[in-house]
Amino acid sequence: MLDPDRYQKIVFLTGAGVSVASGIPPFRGPGGFWNDQEIERCATAEALARDPELVWRAFAPLREAARQARPNAAHRTMAELESRHPGVHLLTQNVDGLHLAAGSRQVVELHGNIHRTRCTRCDAPAFPDQSLDFRACPECGGALRFDIVLFHEMLDPEALKRTAQALRGVDLFVAVGTSGTVYPAAGFAASAQADGAWSVLVNLEPAPGGWYDQQVVGRAEEVLPGLFKHPESL
Repeated sequence: MLDPDRYQKIVFLTGAGVSVASGIPPFRGPGGFWNDQEIERCATAEALARDPELVWRAFAPLREAARQARPNAAHRTMAELESRHPGVHLLTQNVDGLHLAAGSRQVVELHGNIHRTRCTRCDAPAFPDQSLDFRACPECGGALRFDIVLFHEMLDPEALKRTAQALRGVDLFVAVGTSGTVYPAAGFAASAQADGAWSVLVNLEPAPGGWYDQQVVGRAEEVLPGLFKHPESL
């Protein structure tokens, strides 16, 4: 059990394992989104350039799943901890928007948000969107796309800047629902450790030795609510 009052700055890094209990499929493993090789082939910048409608159709089911999903106990635990601890920050690799739906506010969505749409051609800002229909940009007529990061695309520089700011001075780093051992996420854990932060992993599978000071194997929605002191307030 961790006492949040011992730490000035707490940073969570979350991955697909946080949202499985909400009905969002993981990207790999049993029931994984990438198990369909056709979808994986569509998840690249090159595929988007060749056939944006095909890429839209490939990811539309993920928007539909995210639209129907609700935050689970793991999302709520992090949001409620933030509400009573001013030093809580959240970095997520997920695109489902469930952290925001749970009430977290200091969130960096590293891979974008499936509930937003933007143009493949012009610089019109991304906008909230729940439509599943492929269509043209009302500004320039270019193809629209989901506002998520595909393979071979760069992460948003602003998101990386906010990530660096969040990690500065962290003294408790908690990775949840992700191994956090693949870059750039691995760099976040390494950065936190270099600053002397206590690092914790909550995941279904342990990570290789040396990555974390403490590892708790289990489902995020079951482990996280009991990991911090004062569970009655969560």
